[in-house]
Amino acid sequence: MCKEKYINPFTDFGFKRLFGTEANKDILIHFLNTIIEDEEPIVDVTYMNPEKLGLRPQDRRAIFDIYCTTKTGHFIVEMQNARQEYFIHRCIYYTAMAISDAAKKGDWDFKLPHIYTIAILNFEAPEYDNDPAFKHVSRLCDTTTLKVVSKTPTLIFLEMKKFEKDIDQLETLTDKWMYVIKNLYLLDSYPTRLKEAIFQKLFEEAKISAFTDAERWEYEDSLKVLRDNTNILNTALKDQCREIARTLKQEGVSTATIIRCTNLTTEEIEKL
Repeated sequence: MCKEKYINPFTDFGFKRLFGTEANKDILIHFLNTIIEDEEPIVDVTYMNPEKLGLRPQDRRAIFDIYCTTKTGHFIVEMQNARQEYFIHRCIYYTAMAISDAAKKGDWDFKLPHIYTIAILNFEAPEYDNDPAFKHVSRLCDTTTLKVVSKTPTLIFLEMKKFEKDIDQLETLTDKWMYVIKNLYLLDSYPTRLKEAIFQKLFEEAKISAFTDAERWEYEDSLKVLRDNTNILNTALKDQCREIARTLKQEGVSTATIIRCTNLTTEEIEKL
C-alpha cells in the first residue's frame, strides 16, 4: 500500500479525481482560467464523453483524459507521462476531433468556438529541447508578421520537468498550479503559502485517508500502472545508454567523455 498522504496527480485515477468530477469542477475551472489567461473567465463547465469516434466505423478513435465545454469553448485536458515521438501531432489530431465536434448541423457560417488542448507533460518535449520555458502556447499565426490569425485552435503545453521553483519562489497562480501538480504526492502537509481556498479544497480531495476501500484499491492499481510504465521507460533508456557507451568504448573514447554522454558510472562502463 502507498505511504503518501496525498494522491499522485500523474496517475489516471488521481488526475481524473481532482479535475474530472462534477464535485470538483470548480478546481478544473480555476486551473483553466489560470492557464489560458483569457479575457472572459470561465464560470462553468460541462463534462462531455471523453471518447471520440471518427466519422466512419473504420476511422481511428480517441479517448481524452478530460473533455469539457463552456459557454465559449471546448477544452481537452491531457496528462501525459511518457515522452513519445510525434506527440505534438497527436495533440493536433485530438484537437481536430474537437473542432469537428464543434461543427453545427444545418445552416452554419463556420464560426468556431474557442478550442483548447492543454497537455500536462511529465517529460521534456523534444520540440522544445532548447527552450527553458515550461509553458508553451501555440496558435495559428502569420509566419512573417507573427500576428495571430486565429485563437482556434490553441495548444498549451506545460513541461513539468522544467518547472523548478520551490514553495518560497512562487509568484503567480500559474507557478502555484505547477508546484501543486508536480509536488502534491511528495508533501506531508498543506503549504500555508498557498492561501487560495481552491488549493485548500484540492488538498482535502487528495487525502488518501479519506478514500473508501474501493477508491483506495482503484488508486493503488492506477499507481502500479504508472510505476510499471516508468520502470519500463527507465530500463529502455538505461539499455540505450549502455549501447551508446559500448560503442564509444570500442572507439576508444575516454571514460570521462562516456560518463558525460550517458550518465553511466565508471563501474557500469568498466563492465561493458
